[in-house]
Amino acid sequence: MPAAVSSDGSYEVPYVNHVAVPVDDVDRAVAFYEDWFGARVVPSPRFPVPVAWLLLGKVQLHLVQHPGKASPAYHFSVGFEDRDQYEALYWRAEREGKLDRTTFQHHIYEMPDGAAQMYIRDAADNVVECDYPAFSDLGSEIFALRRRWADVTEQSEWNRRSTLFMPEQAGLVPEAADPAALR
Repeated sequence: MPAAVSSDGSYEVPYVNHVAVPVDDVDRAVAFYEDWFGARVVPSPRFPVPVAWLLLGKVQLHLVQHPGKASPAYHFSVGFEDRDQYEALYWRAEREGKLDRTTFQHHIYEMPDGAAQMYIRDAADNVVECDYPAFSDLGSEIFALRRRWADVTEQSEWNRRSTLFMPEQAGLVPEAADPAALR
């Protein structure tokens, strides 16, 4: 789908509005996301199964009661800009046994661009990736625990350009000013 060009020559591209994840107990899952991430419950329609919609930053998280375990590799990510908040989350996850050390063979990785990726488990045992833009900013105890994706899997030049923190996601105008370039 191409970007829509407005009358002033700017353009807009679609964005992620929400992510839905299966949970075994909606109330327990709501309590987890409120407590761990400060999510806020927002109104949702009634469905044939229990659901709860939460606002997490600018994106909604839809919790859908669904029996059975989800595939372990499916996950979504919560981005953090505040170092203290990210480190507090790490130490809490460590204390409460929520760090996921098996799905991706380790619980905290450094991206090729230097960002941190931490994997935790929510109340329904779903994987939640928690990201911070600069691993080098983190305290030495956490920094010493990191693994680098570049040490696990060979990274091409294209791979080394990857980033989780794009200016476009923060609401800044992308560098490509020509809407035709997006087609």
